[in-house]
Amino acid sequence: MRRLILPFLLMAALMLAGCGFTSEGTMVRDAVASKGAQAYDQGLENAEWFICSAASVGSVQRKYGRDQKSADAYNALCSPGRAEIIKPPQ
Repeated sequence: MRRLILPFLLMAALMLAGCGFTSEGTMVRDAVASKGAQAYDQGLENAEWFICSAASVGSVQRKYGRDQKSADAYNALCSPGRAEIIKPPQ
């Protein structure tokens, strides 16, 4: 029985891999790439919104207020062209 499983799995893998070379396979790959890119872009936008608008002041200060480099990164992301929001302790 085990001798039949491996050849069957190899045959199934080869058949499925061959589907990628058809026009339908190309269409599916393009759709997955497009929708995947949109999902990742939306995820990044949501993460930036959370960091800049939803996180508590205390958590932002603890994470980004520890040194000038971190504070500059937060301010560049969350308040470009405006006053600094986070400053490290003096």
